[in-house]
Amino acid sequence: IVLWTVGNQVSELIRSLPLKHNDRGLLSTNSMLQVVGSEDIFALGDVADSRDAEGQKVPATAQAAFQQADYCAWNIWAAIADKPMLPFRYQPLGEMMALGTEDATISGMGLNLDGNLAYLARRLIYLYRLPTFKHQLAVGFNWITQPILELLS
Repeated sequence: IVLWTVGNQVSELIRSLPLKHNDRGLLSTNSMLQVVGSEDIFALGDVADSRDAEGQKVPATAQAAFQQADYCAWNIWAAIADKPMLPFRYQPLGEMMALGTEDATISGMGLNLDGNLAYLARRLIYLYRLPTFKHQLAVGFNWITQPILELLS
């Protein structure tokens, strides 16, 4: 049996900002990722109660925040350049979860994997999504050397 519980709470810094918050303390945003009532301020990820272009709640996942980053950057530029902003459109790509040592599950985009193969695929996908080649090398090197160092200890 695997039991997984996750929780987070909004930091006091975010809660103390004189901006519109929801009942949990998250910043209320519109589909352009602008804080409601303060359209010159943008918020995304774990600090924002975000809705997409259709008004659907955006999940509080890294996948969503990663997608929001592109829209947020565009909309900041558009606001400065007096160009039209883009409403956020979330594209769910699936879910990946580690289930302990060398075990995982992946589902999405027509793919369902469990076990060792899912563990390897999950690691490769995470490695691919790291922001720079330097990060990919550092993390990949750590993943390769860590088991060797533990074996020698």
